[in-house]
Amino acid sequence: MNRFKLYALMMIAVVMGACSDWLNLEPENGITVDDFWQSEQDVHAAVMGCYASLLGGSTHPMAEAVFNWGELRADMVAPYRAIISDYFQINQSEITPDNGLVRWNGAYFTINLCNTVLEKAPGVLDVDAAFSGEKLSQYRGEMLGLRALMYFYLVRTFGEVPLNLVATTSDSRVERQAKASQTDLYNQILADLEEAARLIPRSYSSVEENKGRLTWYTIKTIQADVYLWLDKFDEAAEACDAVIDSEQFSLVSGVDRDAWFRRLFVDGNSPEGIFEIQFSQERLNPYFNWFSSTGGANYRANVETMEYLFPVNIMALPEDADIRSDGAAYRSSDSYSIWKYLGADRFTAKPSNEATSNWIVYRYADVLLMKAEALANLNKGAQAQELIERVRKRGNAPSDTRVTATDQHSLTTYIVDERAREFAFEGKRWFDLLRNAKRNNYQRQDLITDMVLRSSPPEKLESALSKYQDPRFHYFPIHKDEIEAGFPLLEQNSFYVVSE
Repeated sequence: MNRFKLYALMMIAVVMGACSDWLNLEPENGITVDDFWQSEQDVHAAVMGCYASLLGGSTHPMAEAVFNWGELRADMVAPYRAIISDYFQINQSEITPDNGLVRWNGAYFTINLCNTVLEKAPGVLDVDAAFSGEKLSQYRGEMLGLRALMYFYLVRTFGEVPLNLVATTSDSRVERQAKASQTDLYNQILADLEEAARLIPRSYSSVEENKGRLTWYTIKTIQADVYLWLDKFDEAAEACDAVIDSEQFSLVSGVDRDAWFRRLFVDGNSPEGIFEIQFSQERLNPYFNWFSSTGGANYRANVETMEYLFPVNIMALPEDADIRSDGAAYRSSDSYSIWKYLGADRFTAKPSNEATSNWIVYRYADVLLMKAEALANLNKGAQAQELIERVRKRGNAPSDTRVTATDQHSLTTYIVDERAREFAFEGKRWFDLLRNAKRNNYQRQDLITDMVLRSSPPEKLESALSKYQDPRFHYFPIHKDEIEAGFPLLEQNSFYVVSE
């Protein structure tokens, strides 16, 4: 087992403790926080622990949240055999503050670990002469970038959340906080990313670290995404160019469909990957059991949406099909299972003890399509089309799904659909729909309306359409446990407040 994964798995379990509450970082194995910070090795181990916290688990389910928050409100996932009541409520547009999937503890767990490193690591310079200021700056860049990414997930999911920039290492350090505005949250995210870009390296000592740790290219990619949410299209395009012009990444060839699938989704850490959460035999991902019939099959692909995105041409040959469709994103012969996390190849499922597929947070195709989105909104439709075509050509996308128009309205729909084809079940669908729908005072509300039409049960359709007309419903409520746990300043999202 390589050192990166070994450190990551060890430090989340041992150094940082099995904390059950994101507000408490005191380890439960006898090592106090202050006693730990004695050497550069300690700092390195703590940084690896921050990355390891992304692997998820019952007390800090971030790996679970990145799928749930990005997919379950949208139209690509449907409930299946072992229906989870919390997801069923979301599918029925009956979201309430006691829904288990609206917990934010995974993100705040990681944020608190990052804050602890940021606070404690500088003191190690005084006790370890071998620890350099340059190395400290690198670690600081990584922690600022990771903290920014966590807040970016939170602001897109909940709208407004508490902004905590100090470590909580004991109950005496707990500060009860009100929610910060979206403006303040985005300002902090951008400030963290800007500083991180000055400090963080472009590469580490191995491919796995380059994909599993934040690099300068990861920071630029996150910046591009954030700028799109803020409608800062010139800045988004510039950040994308920093990644594209580096020539450090490339699309995995789709000429050999089997090789493309294995390289990108089974083996992972491909030349296309920019940042991936690193699963392994020592820490399996949670997704296999969600999607496999042997694990209960909680979710499957929404057939109606798959047919919309990948229309079937009965006159076409099998080799003419989009390589991202049947046998990649989903598998129709396996009851439309979500195949990206189940397949050993395009036809054979892997056993459950080989559920090692990484969670891809960002990859090069994302950068190309984010730049296309920025250009489309800068009235540079022809240039946007060129980037879309690069992704479609790799995917062997048939002409049935091609849009030739270059006006902003047509391109927006085209890009949203193309992102759905390219990033199916990679935690992006709901965020893509919301980001594009809300621009210009929800000028493209129709994107969300069409989503609801494809995904809501008939008996709930009218109610769902009515709720999704209210922008407040586009964000999750704060879980009732957080409201009730002594947070007098923490106010519920007003949509979910029941009037007396």
